Amino acid sequence: MVTPSQSDSVGAPPAPFLQISSDKLQLKEGGGCLALFGLPFFAAGVLMALTLMGIGPMKVEPNNKWTPWALGAMSVVFTTAGAVMMFGRQWLIIDVTRRCVIRQYGLLVPFRTCERSLSEFNALVIVHDPGDSDSPERFPVRLRSTRAPDFVISRPGQFGEALAQAEYLARLLRFPLVDTTSDHETVMDSGKGVLTLQERAVTTPETVTPERPAKMRALVSEATDRTTVVIPGGGSWFAGLLGLVFPVFVLFIVVPGLMRFFTRTHTPHYVQFGFLLFLTLIFVVPTIVASVNLMVGSRRKRLTVTATPEGLTIEQRTAWRTRSKFVSGADLLDIDCSTVDGTLASAKASLKSSNSPSYGRVERVFEMLKKYIPSKGITVKSRRELLTFGEGLPAGELRFLVWTLRRALGGHRDRLVTKVSGAFHGDGV
Repeated sequence: MVTPSQSDSVGAPPAPFLQISSDKLQLKEGGGCLALFGLPFFAAGVLMALTLMGIGPMKVEPNNKWTPWALGAMSVVFTTAGAVMMFGRQWLIIDVTRRCVIRQYGLLVPFRTCERSLSEFNALVIVHDPGDSDSPERFPVRLRSTRAPDFVISRPGQFGEALAQAEYLARLLRFPLVDTTSDHETVMDSGKGVLTLQERAVTTPETVTPERPAKMRALVSEATDRTTVVIPGGGSWFAGLLGLVFPVFVLFIVVPGLMRFFTRTHTPHYVQFGFLLFLTLIFVVPTIVASVNLMVGSRRKRLTVTATPEGLTIEQRTAWRTRSKFVSGADLLDIDCSTVDGTLASAKASLKSSNSPSYGRVERVFEMLKKYIPSKGITVKSRRELLTFGEGLPAGELRFLVWTLRRALGGHRDRLVTKVSGAFHGDGV
């Protein structure tokens, strides 16, 4: 059992958790920007109610007997929605003495309480929710349950925030910390904390050497003190040239036709000029810029990753500029790859565990679609963020690159200089 003295020994909790007593943590959600967003709804609902009672600034004409009913219903909906957004609160309390987590819901004060014992859970888990067009990317921190749905503690928007919260809670509750943000789960002992990639390499060095693919898009160069991986950015010079067909068609076919039409209809010159300017700015110029970027980028665009025992440098070169980012070895937690096979394996495991009768049919569909799904590439995990590169590379090449970069970061060298190259298309590497 975790005692209050053990709770104090793990230090101050990370934001937004609050230490409300020696053995209790609290996470409060609600209010703030959401309350400001709900204020107009609440005000509109109150205004409708006052209007319906005849004491508001507006009057309702009794032309239809259903008008008061409709106005009353809208008043209830708007007032309720605004009140929930303005005054709605949610509290999470972690009681380390009673070994339970408590979730409370209410309006400024709790109305409903749900409690679950910590004996139901066996790990702290960080999950990656990539989001979609309607929701942002999140990194939920959950308590993994052995016999019921997982318990979501928080949903940070940054990996670094999720890691800090999960690491603290794992030490506090004496649970292992499991990182599931990539294909391969990483399990960390709560007593040791989060180890860096170099620290784990000392205790558990890799013994499996992946086979180098016969054909590779990337160029790998190994030396005594560094390993460099160059991944071409792709793009097609011919596709960019083909994109110029549309603006040429507009300038030499559409524009002369419009000029003849304007002449026949005696359109004023300022109207002709304004219309042609609009056509050029909306369609011609953007297409030319995109085509030129595609042609230049097909020759210049590439990503260069340099790994040394000091850390990892990722340099992204686009058509016109270069951006560089350095991840220190002291902050680097892991390098992993997300392949189509790993994604499908997770989906198959979920279907199999649910005993779905259509498991066999869905598995065959997955196998047919596998070659059309691009890989997510290599994921670099640091204490602050997640970085990805190499999207779309084959699974075998991704595994080989991950193994190569890990060796370089750990300082392992068997040869002075080795160059491993595949079918690389590009100039000036």
